[in-house]
Amino acid sequence: MQWLAVCSLLVLLCVSVRSRNQICTIFTEAKKDGFKAMALVGLAQNLPDSLLDDVVPLVAEACTMGIKCCSDEPLEDCNRDVADLFQSAVCSSETLVEQSNLKHCCEKTATERTDCFVDHKAKIPRDLSLTSELPTADQCEDFKKDRKDFVESFIFRFSKRNTMLPPHVILAITKSYGEVLATCCGKSEAEAQTCFNTKKPTFQHFVRNRVNELKALCIVHNKYGDRIFKAKKMIQYSQKMPQASFQEMRGIVDKIVATTAPCCSGDMITCMKRRKVLVDEVCGDRSVLSRAAGLKACCKEHAIDRGSCVEAMKPDAKPDGLSEKYDLHSDIAAVCHTFTKTPDVALGKLIYELSVRHPESSQQVILRFAKEAEQAFLQCCDKEDHAECVKMALADSNIDKMITDEIEYYKNICAAEAALGDYNFEKSMIVYYTRIMPQASFAQLHIVSETVADVFHDCCKDQPGHLVLPCAEEKSTNVLDATCNDYDYSSINPRIAHCCNQSYSMRRPCILAIQPDTEFTPPELDANNFHMGPELCTKNSKDLLLSGKKLLYGVVRHKPIITEEQLKTISTNYSIMKDKCCAAEDKEACFTDEAAKLLAESVELVKV
Repeated sequence: MQWLAVCSLLVLLCVSVRSRNQICTIFTEAKKDGFKAMALVGLAQNLPDSLLDDVVPLVAEACTMGIKCCSDEPLEDCNRDVADLFQSAVCSSETLVEQSNLKHCCEKTATERTDCFVDHKAKIPRDLSLTSELPTADQCEDFKKDRKDFVESFIFRFSKRNTMLPPHVILAITKSYGEVLATCCGKSEAEAQTCFNTKKPTFQHFVRNRVNELKALCIVHNKYGDRIFKAKKMIQYSQKMPQASFQEMRGIVDKIVATTAPCCSGDMITCMKRRKVLVDEVCGDRSVLSRAAGLKACCKEHAIDRGSCVEAMKPDAKPDGLSEKYDLHSDIAAVCHTFTKTPDVALGKLIYELSVRHPESSQQVILRFAKEAEQAFLQCCDKEDHAECVKMALADSNIDKMITDEIEYYKNICAAEAALGDYNFEKSMIVYYTRIMPQASFAQLHIVSETVADVFHDCCKDQPGHLVLPCAEEKSTNVLDATCNDYDYSSINPRIAHCCNQSYSMRRPCILAIQPDTEFTPPELDANNFHMGPELCTKNSKDLLLSGKKLLYGVVRHKPIITEEQLKTISTNYSIMKDKCCAAEDKEACFTDEAAKLLAESVELVKV
C-alpha cells in the first residue's frame, strides 16, 4: 500500500556510511516518497504557520536534488551537511522566512544557524490534542481517491501540531492512523462509522501513550541529567536482556544516552542520525545477538521498526547458572574497591546485578535500594571493617521485601480497579487527588485522574501478574513527572512542590505519604459549576463521567476529609436525581428543583 511505503521510509534521515554522497545515500534508501515525507516533517515542524502549498516547491526541490546527487555527475552541494541544506532551502524563501520569523536565524551560519533553528522550534506552541486529527468516516472518500496524498497531508498537519515529536514517533502514529482508515473505509457506510467509533479510543490511547512516554523520557533527562537517565536505562535493558554482560550493557546504555539530548531538544536530524547508528550498532553485535533472543527477533524487523520493537520487547530468559539473588555482602570487597575509584561504575554494576535477577521489579524500586546502598558505601567503603559496616548500614534494606511489598500494593489497586469498574475507579482517583491538592483546578485534576486510571487499566489487564509493578510504577511515575513539570506548585501547594523536588525514585512515595489538606479554605459550593440539567439524559457515558467527576471535585474541595460513606451517599443521590428527572415529562423543571435539593443536601452532609 502506498501510504505504508511513505510511512515506513520516513525515519531514514541519515546513515553512518556514505556510499556515494550523503544526499544520494539518503535518497537511495528512502526512495522518492520517503525523502518527500522526511522533508514534510522537517518543514512542517519548523514552519507551523505555513500551508502545504507553501512548502510543496521546497519538497520538489529536495527531491530534484536527491535525483541529481545520485547522477553520474553529482552537484558539489551533495556533500554538504543535511541540516545545512535544509536550512538553506528554508532561508531561500523570503515569504517563509518572514512568515515564520526566521530572519535572525537565516543571518547566521553553520552550527550557530542550526542552534537558532532548534531554539526557534522549541518556542513554537504545541497542541497535543487530537480532536481535529481523529480518523472519521467522512475522510474515506479522500483516502480512497489518493492514499499517498492523503497520508502526506496528515504527516504535514500532525507534524505542525507536534513540533517536538521525533520522526520515528510521527511514523508510528501515521502508520496507526492509516491502518484505521484502511480497515474501516473498506466497509459499508453504516459499518464504517461503527468501525471508526470502535477504533478511535484505541488510536487516541496509542497516541497518548507514545507522546507521554517521550515526554517522560525528556523530563527525566532534563531534570535529573545523564546519571539518573543512565541508571534507568541500565535497569530497563538489563531486565530485557539478562544474557548480556555488564560491559556490553554499559556500551548499549551509553549509546542510548547519546541520542537523548538532541531528540529532546528538537534537533531531529542529529536525533535520527544517532538513533539509526545506535540500532545499527546494537543489531550488528553478533555476540550479543547470539545470546539475546528478544533483541535478535527485533533486529530481523524492518529497519524502521527495530527501535520501537526493542523498546517494547519483554524480558528474555535468565542465563543458566545465574543465582536467584545477588549477594552484595559476599562481593563487598570488590564493590568498595571500585566505588572508591569510580562510584558510578560500582553503582551501575549493582543496578545491573539486581536488574538481571528481578525483571518483576520496577526501575524505581531498584533505584530506591541503590540510593540506600550508595549512602552505605559512602559511609563505609573507606573503613577497614567496610564489610561489617555495609551490612549494618543496610540491615533494614531488603530488595526482595521491597519488591514484594510494592507488587502487593499494586495488586491491591488492580483488585480495586476490577471491583469498581473503569468509570468508578476514575472517580475514586479524582477524589484521591482532590483530597491532597484541593488548590488545583478541575482541569488539572481531571487530566491526572484520567491518565492514572488509564495506567491501571493497561497495567492491570494487559500485564501478567508478575509484571504489574514495572508497568504500573513506571507509568504512574511518568504521570507525576509530567504533572510536576507542567505546573508550578510552589505557589499552589507546598507539600506537592516538596515532593516534586524530591529525588526521582522518591517522588511517588512522597506523594502517597501526603494526607488530605485540612488547611485549605474551600469556596462555597455553586450549583452553576455542576451543570445538572436535561443534557444529562442524552449525554454519552464519557460526558456523564465528566459531570460526576465535577460534582465529586466540588464536594471534596469543600471538605477534603469527607468520608467514603458520605461520598457514597452523594453519588447515590446524584444517580437517583438523574434517573428521576430523565423520566419526568418536564425535565427542565425537575432538574432545576432536584439539583438545588441535591446541592443543599450535599452541603449539609459535609458541614464541619
